[in-house]
Parts: sequence; C-alpha cells; structure tokens
Amino acid sequence: MMKTLVVLLLSAMLVLSPVSAVFAQMISSMPNFVVMAATWGSMGSPMMASPGKYNLPLVVELVNEGGIAVNASATLKLWGPFYFLYFADGKPHCSRDEVVRLGTVPAGGQAMATFYVSIKDHALDGVYVIPLTVTSKGFNQTLNVSVPLMGYASVKVIGIGYNPPVIFPGEQDVELQAYVANVGISVGQNATAWLVLPTGFSPAWGNSTVHEIGALPVGTEIPMQFYFDVGSVRSPANYTARILITWADGNESVPVTIMVQGKASFSVVSVLGHSLTQGGSGQKLYVTVENTGNFTAHYVTFNLIVPNEFSGVTTDYVGSLKPGQRDVVRFELDTASSALPMLYNFTLQVTWYQNNSEVPFTSYLPIQVRVKQSLINSLWKDITSAQVGSSVLPFAFIAVIVFLVGLLIGVLTRRGKAEGKG
Repeated sequence: MMKTLVVLLLSAMLVLSPVSAVFAQMISSMPNFVVMAATWGSMGSPMMASPGKYNLPLVVELVNEGGIAVNASATLKLWGPFYFLYFADGKPHCSRDEVVRLGTVPAGGQAMATFYVSIKDHALDGVYVIPLTVTSKGFNQTLNVSVPLMGYASVKVIGIGYNPPVIFPGEQDVELQAYVANVGISVGQNATAWLVLPTGFSPAWGNSTVHEIGALPVGTEIPMQFYFDVGSVRSPANYTARILITWADGNESVPVTIMVQGKASFSVVSVLGHSLTQGGSGQKLYVTVENTGNFTAHYVTFNLIVPNEFSGVTTDYVGSLKPGQRDVVRFELDTASSALPMLYNFTLQVTWYQNNSEVPFTSYLPIQVRVKQSLINSLWKDITSAQVGSSVLPFAFIAVIVFLVGLLIGVLTRRGKAEGKG
C-alpha cells in the first residue's frame, strides 16, 4: 500500500512539473511597473503646485521591471481637490480620470506619463496619494502616486486711511496708508502692491505708488504707504482708485474711494491804477478778484508781494467770498525813485478758511504793474539827450523852469498859510 502511494505521488510530480514551469514563466513575463518619481512641472524645471492652478503638468516616471507591455496606457484616478479640465464644443468640462498613452514599454524600459491637473481653490496643503492604473494587453496594475501640494496664500486689504484726512483739488503728496494681511494657509512670496490712480491724479514722484512687500507670512498684518498728487479735478466728488496686489501664486484687486472736497479758487479779473510813477508816494492800486471755486471762502486776506523798489500798505482783508462773488482789493504803494520804468511782476497771495477744513488755504496769483518815468526824470532825460542847437532844448529848459517855479510857489503858499494860522 505504501509503495503504491509513493508511485502515485512521483507520477503526479512528473506530470505537473512542466505545467508549474510554464505558469512561473508566464508570471515572470508579465509587465510590472514601478513609480520612480512624480514631479510638478517637468523633470528639468520642477515647480510648486498650489490651489487655484489650472492644467498644471504632472510628470510621472515609470519603469517596467517585468515583461514587455504592448500598447500600454496609464490612467490617473483624480480625487479630492484635483480634476482634469478640458474643452468640448467650446465649453469647459471636468473629469476625474485622465488617460495617457504609453505605447509599448519593453522589459526594463522607462515610460514618462504627463498629466495636466487642475487644483481647486482653497485646497489644503499636504501630500496626496493618487491612484494610477497601468493597462496593456491582458494586463492591469494599480499603483500609488504621491504628489505634494503647497498651501495657498490669500492677501486681503483690511484697512485704509488718508493723510491729510480731508482731500482737496490741487493737494500735493497725499498719503494713502493701507493695511494688508495674508489670510491663507501658506506664505505669500514675492508680493508687490500698486496703487492704480484715476484720471486727474498722479504719483507724487517716481515709484511713490508702488510698494514692495516681499514675503508675507500667514496672519501677518503689514502697512503700506502710497503718495499721490491731486490735479484740478471736479469737486466735490468721489473717485475710484485700485490697489493691485500680486504674489507668486495669485493676485488681488481692491477698489478704494478717494473723496475730494469742494474748494474755493480765486482769479484776478482786472487791475486798475496799475501805472505807478518813479518816486511816487501813496499811489493807489485796485485789484478785482473773483471766487471761481465752488465753496465759500471765509476770513479772506490778500497780501501783495512786491519787489524791493516798492513799499506801503500791501495787505487787505475782505471777509467772506461766495462762489462767483467779486471784490476789489485796495493797496497803497510807494515807489522808489530808483525804480526803473518797466513792467514789474507782483504776486497776490490769498489766504482763507473753509467750513470743511481746520487748516487755512493759500493761493498765489500773478499780476503785472507798470512803472512810469517821473516828470523830472523825463525832463532830465530830454535835456541830457538833446543836442546843441536842437529845438527840443529850449522847450526842455522852459519846462524845468516852469516846474521849479511851480514848486517854489507851492512851498511859499503852504508857508504863508502856516504863518496866517500862527
């Protein structure tokens, strides 16, 4: 009985041994893929993946450690924040599966599969494991691909302020201070902010509307300063500027309102009595001014800024001037005898207050005043310039004599009146 059992076992082994060898050979000849690396971007130029990215290349390097794989393909089974974005019939569509053809991969051969993956906004950072299925004729294998995902940065403007707090047309070097914060979950790299101004506004100087932030850590609040000038814009009115913030993985555009208040403005309508004389004293100068702005000016004071050849009463106070209202400003000037007979440039300085501001305003208006030659200087010029035998010379002497006689009579008359009173 024992001999019979042994014979049967030996016979079975002899029969099954060729089958086992064939089965082992079949197993060893089947493909066997291994994931060697998964890289965002490319092998030569890797990049960081972060939320909100579209069609970001993901390169998966595969090596076939088994037998030849004929007409192989790889399917990336996307899940969580990942999806495949494609267009059909001119419309965007999303899919969770993305297939890449690998072709025939020989034993020991390498295959590179490039997928284009989109990532949802506000995805959490971390390392995600994504299934990858490789198929070929009579073969199916599922692998795991580990891909890192950076957290996202989200930069927001959380407050703004102006200095001065009340802005008027013509204002210079206005400061806009804005506070920004990163409310995301990752550092914002290479952040820069620009103030985009509306028409009628301009940077106070070269890069006064650009602020380099650099790295912006999560939860950190950073102040920024921008400086700009206000032109002769319509007022009162609200104007919209924009703060544009960019960083390595995103951007933010925030509208900000610039409120420009109404303001008085002055212009010279006319100048009367503007012909002054050399050596003259107490000469009247009348300047008509108008409030051409759209706000009432209070406590309006005019100060006439004159060259050194002039002196006298150079300040006048007119009180309040409503929009469109005119007034005459009066000055009384003395002119030095050394003043040249020519056209002089004066400056009319206007200072006033408004109900919408605690600080005074100042404006400067140019006017021109002509100085005439005095009679005695004119006669002397005629005498010195006349030639002997000229018909002008006798008349010049006569005019001088008449002038001197008149001057003498005036002096004697005043003296006689004084003695009569005595």
